[in-house]
Amino acid sequence: VNVIPVIGKADSLTPSELHDFKRRVMEDIEYYSIPIYNFPYDAEEDDEDTIQENSELRALMPFAIVGSEEEVEVNGQPVRARRYPWGIVEVDNPQHSDFQRLRTALLQTHLHDVKEITVRRGDFRQESLVGDSMGGGYGAGQDASVNPEDLATQSVRIKEEQLKREEDKLRELELRTQRELAERRQELLAKEELLRSLEARLADAQHSNSSTPLPPSQPQSPIPQQGQPHPVLTPHGGAPTNGLQ
Repeated sequence: VNVIPVIGKADSLTPSELHDFKRRVMEDIEYYSIPIYNFPYDAEEDDEDTIQENSELRALMPFAIVGSEEEVEVNGQPVRARRYPWGIVEVDNPQHSDFQRLRTALLQTHLHDVKEITVRRGDFRQESLVGDSMGGGYGAGQDASVNPEDLATQSVRIKEEQLKREEDKLRELELRTQRELAERRQELLAKEELLRSLEARLADAQHSNSSTPLPPSQPQSPIPQQGQPHPVLTPHGGAPTNGLQ
């Protein structure tokens, strides 16, 4: 099994306390020679990006992890976080937690390497257990007194169990992905329906404004041209005169 050291509930420590605690953990791992997966790389064969990425991941160990199932709205977006009276700790924020870097490494960038090392160690453990069951250490499986068919059957059974566990994990991941896609699809359909409703209401408002009749315009008196006398209205409704008696 690949061992990757992590610190749970890292938000309970201050930045300085977390830094000191990480240093002490790595010192203990080195002192007691505890084998861990330290994101190996070959300085002569690997490219610069791989070397830089693995060096950064090594520097983060042990990974400071913050977990939460609660969603909090931050800048208009729902994020997983832990709410405190003094603020919010975001799970996927690299400044608050190493969870995002660790998840990316295990599920994307270093998945193949981790699986290969796990399989090699699993084979070694399997052969060691088979040797111990025959009264010897590793390599004792070559004893001629043991039925080779039994060894083959046991090996096949162990392989089948490993494959079944992997299939169960993949099936669970597939179901979770399908469920998340269905939820996203429902959210998208709801937003599209809301958008169509808003567009229909806007069109109705524009149509009602265009169909409202305008008030009748008032007639304007003719403007006399230069040199012509202004018309004068008689006080009792008589015909207008040109101002001459």
